[in-house]
Amino acid sequence: MKNFSASTVKSWFQYGCERKVRYELSSDAELAAVPVLKDVREAPWAKLGNEFEDRVVRRLAAEASVLQPSPGDKVLSERLTLAFLRGERTETYAAQVNLKPARTPSFLQGTGLDLNRNIADLVRRTILPDGRAQFTVIDIKATRRATAFHKNQIAFYVRVLEERLAEIGLTRQVVLDRDGEVWRIPNDGTADEDRAQKEVFPLRPYLRQVDDFCRQKLPGIAKKGIGAGGFDQTFFHLYFKCEQCAFLEHCEQAIAPVLGAARDVSAVPGVTHETKRVLAQLGVRTVGGLAKAKGLAKAPGAGWSLTRNASRLIARAQALANETVLRTDEEHSFLMPPRADVRLFLSLDYDPVDDRIAAAGYRRVEGGRILDAAVSVPPSPSLQDEADALVFVMGRLIRDLAAVDQDNRKAQDAGDEAALKYAHIFFYEPSEALNLQKAIARHLEDPRVRSGLLHLVRLFPPDDVVPEPEFKGAHHLPATALRSVIEQLYALPVTVAYDLRQVSQALAVQGVATPYQPNQGFERPFSSLLSIDVIRGLRDGATGAPSPQDIEADVSARLDALQGVTAWLYAQHTAAADKGAPLLRLTKRPFRFHETFDPLEAADLDVLLACELLENRASLLETLVGLAQPAARRRDAGRCMAGLELMRVSNYGPRRKLLVFRVPPASQETDLGPGDFKLILTDDNPDLRLDATQWALVDCRIKTSDEDDLTQPHIVKVVMGKDIFEGAVMQELLKSTPKGGWHLDRPFFDVNTDKAERFLRHLSAGQAA
Repeated sequence: MKNFSASTVKSWFQYGCERKVRYELSSDAELAAVPVLKDVREAPWAKLGNEFEDRVVRRLAAEASVLQPSPGDKVLSERLTLAFLRGERTETYAAQVNLKPARTPSFLQGTGLDLNRNIADLVRRTILPDGRAQFTVIDIKATRRATAFHKNQIAFYVRVLEERLAEIGLTRQVVLDRDGEVWRIPNDGTADEDRAQKEVFPLRPYLRQVDDFCRQKLPGIAKKGIGAGGFDQTFFHLYFKCEQCAFLEHCEQAIAPVLGAARDVSAVPGVTHETKRVLAQLGVRTVGGLAKAKGLAKAPGAGWSLTRNASRLIARAQALANETVLRTDEEHSFLMPPRADVRLFLSLDYDPVDDRIAAAGYRRVEGGRILDAAVSVPPSPSLQDEADALVFVMGRLIRDLAAVDQDNRKAQDAGDEAALKYAHIFFYEPSEALNLQKAIARHLEDPRVRSGLLHLVRLFPPDDVVPEPEFKGAHHLPATALRSVIEQLYALPVTVAYDLRQVSQALAVQGVATPYQPNQGFERPFSSLLSIDVIRGLRDGATGAPSPQDIEADVSARLDALQGVTAWLYAQHTAAADKGAPLLRLTKRPFRFHETFDPLEAADLDVLLACELLENRASLLETLVGLAQPAARRRDAGRCMAGLELMRVSNYGPRRKLLVFRVPPASQETDLGPGDFKLILTDDNPDLRLDATQWALVDCRIKTSDEDDLTQPHIVKVVMGKDIFEGAVMQELLKSTPKGGWHLDRPFFDVNTDKAERFLRHLSAGQAA
């Protein structure tokens, strides 16, 4: 009989990995027979969790009555547990309660499975008005937010507690709380404290998930065979969550470079659990098999996700199988400008436990030379140290941007167009930009950070104060996450994830001069950002942990690689542009700060307006990224009707035109409809569909369906203003668009930002009065 505990249930809902669950059901002898490599070292994050739990319970014991294990014991004894459940103890809480019943629980009968010890962190006993006792199960987690798998674990504890209470005949005398509780790191605290923030959640949906897992999935997983000689029937998939798994080293053997094209298909970046399952059903199990899988997008049973991503995954598999760099079917990227005279590089490492920036790096490069550089490693997780690091690094960025702004003002005043400079900011991971945004939000009370926030907003000139259409906000998107550009344009011979180490090393043979070579202790399988082991080692002063100087050197090495990959991309763009097919299409103008906001006079309403504008511009960028994809991908995602054939045009009232199009079968399944307030009609020319300033010149909507239209999915009727139809842009499209060349797309449309901006300006004017 195989035994398991709540940690196995949590593993399933955290990783979704059949292999991990099966291995956790196995004895050491069974694993050794395969053999299975297992990392038995205590992970730093696990040690941190135990220490946080101990501090929280000690504080609770000082404030309330807590029944705890006897000295020298780690778990509450059977005698004390029964006394607490029966109400023979006066304590409100019991800690480290073994909930395991003596008999096999009813939800496991007939499965061949039984339980190990199931230790709940805390159980609270409350007396209800009717005299019955109510039990609440509590889990203490050194985390910033209670995730679904934390809640599933508590739900499992509740099911086990139900069995325990039934076993000792207390079902009628007690009731189980309908809610569970996760006690986590407070929003305003750190993992080093003894305070906890209670997060209460309804148990019912998680109980259903746990019941389904125990009755439907777990027995089948337990029956999967493993044995000597590598015999293993379990399904597995390698992705970023696997970094914390004790069996990672074992699974990595399946994607070892020495296997070449025989590597498991998990090695292909972008393959998900579900995609791998579908590929296996289609007989595709290796990198080489996927590289040769022509016609995969149209294979029966391929599914929507695989159909949409088939060409990209095949290209990546071919790159891996042949150890070469390939271009994807993406013609260009809207995420990066074709010119950047001043290149500003940022690196942000984040500690998810303390919710703080762990390291920040900055570099200014102009003409291939480093003109400014700074790295800061906060000495502690305090808000003050984080704010100081942000001000130190971001202050350099703002100062350099201000210098570029002044240079461009002088050049414009002198009429010297050749002296104007284009500036752009580069990250590697998109998460770095998000973590910077969150860090700034944590310090809005700090006047130094508040002024920096409004300086960032000044990178996005509001449309209503800029008279020239070419200066609209879309042309001032200030930053690029380089990883996203690489993913769009290239398939590289890298495994599992596009991280800076693998990418820069793969591109070293293409001319990248300084690939990232992490020192011992810094290498990670799925990312080049600082690992939790490094961060916690520094925070805790652990023996042998990297020093602040070591981390500074690592940040600088990553900035070297980021600079090199950026230079390589620009070289590729130049070569492609010389052939008439430029890769980078983010239109920008020489850098200038917007002058509406005065950071030195920032008020609360200024900050609200700044946040509103940043949110608006981020959404605009997301839309433009989608519009930059090839028509087939936009169509398959339901965001575009591609290949439309214009059949006829007629008047639709005095001020509008009705355009009737024939829709090809591939475009008939779409999310576009009469509910879309604004759509754009183009010939798929990127210079038109990616220019937000011209969307008003091709603006239209889909006509509400008549009864006859419901039987004609191959027809779509589009309503357009007569002034737009007769405009120069549409008239040129009518002359030049080939048969079957029309495309209908959903652009960015936000009615809220303009209203919020006007309202906030109205409030600000009232304050001033």
